[in-house]
Amino acid sequence: MAEPRPLRYALSGAGKRAWKTYLPLFGPDAYAPGIGTLVAVADIDPEQRAAVTARWQVPTFGGDIRSMLAATRPDMLIVTAPDHAHAEQIQAALSAGVEVLTEKPMTLSAAQAESVVAAERGSPASVRVAHNMRYLNLHQTVKRLLDERTIGQPVQLHLAYRLRPGHGRSYFLRWHRRTESSGGLQITKSCHHFDLLNWWLADRPQEVAGWTRRVHYRPDADTADRQVPADADIADVLSAVIRYRGGVTAHYSLSARSSWEGYTLTVLGTEGELTTRYEVEPADGARRAEDYTVEVSPLSGPPRSYTVSRETGRHSGADAHMIDALLRHSAAQPEDHTATAVDGAYAVAVGEALTRSAAGGAVVAVDGLLPGICAHPAHAEPAWATTRKES
Repeated sequence: MAEPRPLRYALSGAGKRAWKTYLPLFGPDAYAPGIGTLVAVADIDPEQRAAVTARWQVPTFGGDIRSMLAATRPDMLIVTAPDHAHAEQIQAALSAGVEVLTEKPMTLSAAQAESVVAAERGSPASVRVAHNMRYLNLHQTVKRLLDERTIGQPVQLHLAYRLRPGHGRSYFLRWHRRTESSGGLQITKSCHHFDLLNWWLADRPQEVAGWTRRVHYRPDADTADRQVPADADIADVLSAVIRYRGGVTAHYSLSARSSWEGYTLTVLGTEGELTTRYEVEPADGARRAEDYTVEVSPLSGPPRSYTVSRETGRHSGADAHMIDALLRHSAAQPEDHTATAVDGAYAVAVGEALTRSAAGGAVVAVDGLLPGICAHPAHAEPAWATTRKES
């Protein structure tokens, strides 16, 4: 039996994410050989195109994705372009019958997400969203414990995320600082967290009440480390209450300026409580924990601790596992944690609902932002919800 031919990949957007994660998959020095062949790269910046050509010796194209797809006929397009370009590029690939792996957020708006899902329905190709945090070993442990009903049925969830000052301010110095380009932190950053909540709970978000403020980073800030360009229009403090179809209420917050980076998580259930702390960077002078710990405290019986090893690599090892699962189809990743286009749409819709609620002062129905998706029989519930039902 003949060996299958190596898959052919094209990549759009030769920015930092591409250089750090995806481009090194290819060429003689590939860190994960066996993925396939890189056949083309597109970017609007001629300097970036020249750098890619010098390093990977592949054809490069400007911003016309359709021309690149027609000329090189890849099997998959990897989308790492700025957020505002995702929807158009994904749809171009789908119309050409090309598979898509896109960085988060899948799109900037729920309307764009609906267009992507509709295009996927009419194409032989499909979309996968690189919600890499699903592949962090800590997050998979949390999901397993919730699916196994170690605390019964979840009732309330509290996730408080924070960014260190350097990381938080960086969003106000790059193209992310404009809502029209990034959707604000509630889209470009928090979609990671909203996807985790949806996945952990194996449920769809129903409605959102939210509040946003600009507190830390301003053009007129009194210290240089807080000053940002005058055209920055995004918020740096977010708060939301998300109610799920199954009745769970999730309380979410994000602060873009804190002494340490990561989150605290508490899930209250009918039979106990689950807590953990994900620490990306400790406070100045503090020692980072060697491992993660998940604490489960049943209503009856002794508490239990689950130790999860801290892995190395980008995004605490999550990127490597994601590449194994989505591009290498490794047997080391036996469970399907793939975020589909519909999953990507709901992560974006929660962020948009937060934005709308903060602007208008009312609770926003998520399904109202995704009428074409929620009404479609195939999208009535997430595919991975069957795990929870069978447990």
